[in-house]
Order: sequence, then structure tokens, then C-alpha cells
Amino acid sequence: MYKILVVDDEPTGLNHVCLILKKKCPQFEIMNTAENGKQALEIISSEQPDMLITDIRMPVMDGISLAKNLYEQNSPVILVFLSGYAEFEYARQALTYKVYEYILKPIKAEELHSVFRRISELLNQSGNHSDTGNYYDKLIQKARLYMEENLSVVTLKQTALHIGLSSSYLSSIYKQQTGNSFSDDILNMKMQIARQLLNDGDLKTYEIAEKLGYDNPKNFTRAFRSYYGFSPRDYKKNGGE
Repeated sequence: MYKILVVDDEPTGLNHVCLILKKKCPQFEIMNTAENGKQALEIISSEQPDMLITDIRMPVMDGISLAKNLYEQNSPVILVFLSGYAEFEYARQALTYKVYEYILKPIKAEELHSVFRRISELLNQSGNHSDTGNYYDKLIQKARLYMEENLSVVTLKQTALHIGLSSSYLSSIYKQQTGNSFSDDILNMKMQIARQLLNDGDLKTYEIAEKLGYDNPKNFTRAFRSYYGFSPRDYKKNGGE
């Protein structure tokens, strides 16, 4: 059983999280609670939890400062952020300090259960609490597989929902891990497949456009020309060169 510390300055929020964990995540034992980051650091130094779930906005020491302290100490504690604010800067800082998850309030029981189930599986498999790079790699692999399988209709929101993250956090992780934005990689995938389909020669341009999710063949032609420097028709005319 893994030990968890819950940090929130609002009693209602604290009790809500604890209740969900007790009902939905029996593999985790709530070893203690704290009202701010300073209290959390004191508890961590003496009781050594496996995981920490914390609000971001708190008095005395907020969640970002708490994460920074743990990061600088090279702490093996897995950290999960709770926030009522879907702000990019929070997500960026969460990545900087190796936060594993970023959950938006109001918290849904099934979402929290899904997050902790996946983290539990990660701990069971790796036995390494600080293997953040490997964890992020797996998230991106899962996201890309979903993107490829649903390329004609996929969105950032759908992909984030599929892997259990907020859209803003997935966007930040994706950019950091791949160097490309989510939308850029969707375009890359579509253009690579478009070129393959043009090489096959069995489909007309409008059919390829439809297959890739373009509602208008002209939009597909425009995107193809912008990406490769020539139109799909010119590409086929020159024998795919």
C-alpha cells in the first residue's frame, strides 16, 4: 500500500479529496494532511510519503513553491497538482518541477480514480518513483497512437480526455517532449499520409482530403502546398518527386 499526503487550505476541498481516495483508491493510504506547503515539507521530511496531492493556491507556501522545493531536493515523492485554474503558466511550471499530473477542479471521482490507478500501475511496474522522463514518454506514445488512429477527427481535447489529462497540461507536455505543438504534429501526420496516398495513385484529391478530415478539398490543397511547396496535382504530375 502506498502512502499519500493531501495538502489543501480549504477544509471542504481537503475532505472531498480524502473521501474520494478512501472510496476509489484503496491501494493508497492517507497518511496525513496539511494546510500549506510549509506544513507539507515538514511532514514529508519525517514521514516520507510515496505521493503528494496538493492544491496550487495556498497561504504561507503555495503548491508551485512546494514543488520547487521537492525538485531541488531531488525528492522521490510523486506530486499531483490540483487547481481551479487552467492557466498555461501553471502547467509550464508543473512540468519544470516534474509534476506527474495536473487535475482541474471541480474534481470528479472517476477522473481522480483514473489518475491514481495509472500512477499505481507505474509504481508497480517501475519501482522507481522519480522515473518522470519514462512516464512522460509513455504518455506521448499513448497520445500519438490515439492521434494516428483518429487522425481525421482528432482534437487536443479528445486526446487529453483519452489519456486522462487536462488539455492545457497535455499541450505543455507534448511541446516539451517532442519539440512540436500538438497541432503541428497533427499536420505532419496528415501530410505524410497524404503523400503516401498520392503515391499509391488510387484516390482522387478530394477523396484524400475527405479521408484526412478536410471538409473542403481546397483547404487540403492549400495545406499541402504550404507544407511541401507544391500542390497535390503537381506532385502527382511529377510522379511523386
